[in-house]
Amino acid sequence: MRWLRCSWSSLKLLIIFCTPLALLPLPLEVECAYILTLIALYWMTEVLPLSVTVHLPALLFPLFGIMKSLQVASVYFKDFHLLLLGVICLAKSIEKWSLHRRIALRLVTGLGVNPGMLMLGFMVGCAFLSKWLSNTSTVAMVMPIVEVVIQQVLNASEETIQIASEPEEPETVKVSKTCTI
Repeated sequence: MRWLRCSWSSLKLLIIFCTPLALLPLPLEVECAYILTLIALYWMTEVLPLSVTVHLPALLFPLFGIMKSLQVASVYFKDFHLLLLGVICLAKSIEKWSLHRRIALRLVTGLGVNPGMLMLGFMVGCAFLSKWLSNTSTVAMVMPIVEVVIQQVLNASEETIQIASEPEEPETVKVSKTCTI
C-alpha cells in the first residue's frame, strides 16, 4: 500500500509539470482553451488542492493577455465575498481567543438555562448583528457561541442527572466491643 501512495505522489508531480508542456503545441490563438484544459485536468486529477486550482485563472488569464487583471479580480472579488470572508475571519479569531466562551457564559448567567430565554437572547443578538452584516455573516459569527452554550447546558444536565441518580450511602455506626474481666 505504501508503494501505491509513493507512486501517486510521483504521478502527481509528473502531471503537474508535464501537462503544461504536453499542451504547448496548441496554436497561440487558443490560449484560453489551453488554460481551461490545464485547469480541467488539474481539477479532475486533484494534483493540486482545489482551492489552488480554482485561482489559476486569476493568475494565468492576465499572464497570457486573455483578460485584464481588473476584469478577473472583479469576478473573483465581489463585495459580498469579501464581506463574508472578513466575517469568517472575525468568527475564527473570536474562537481562537475564546471570546465565544465568555459571551456564552454571560448569556447563560444573565438569562439562565431556560430554552425560551436563551432563544430570546440569541434572537436579539442576531437581530442586532443583522443591522450591519448579512444574515450568512451573522450566523457565521453566532455559531461558535451557540455551540458552547449547548455544550454547557448539556454538561450541566448530565451533572444534575448523575447527582440525582447516585444512591445515598447509609451512615455507618462503629460499634466497639470492650471486654471486661
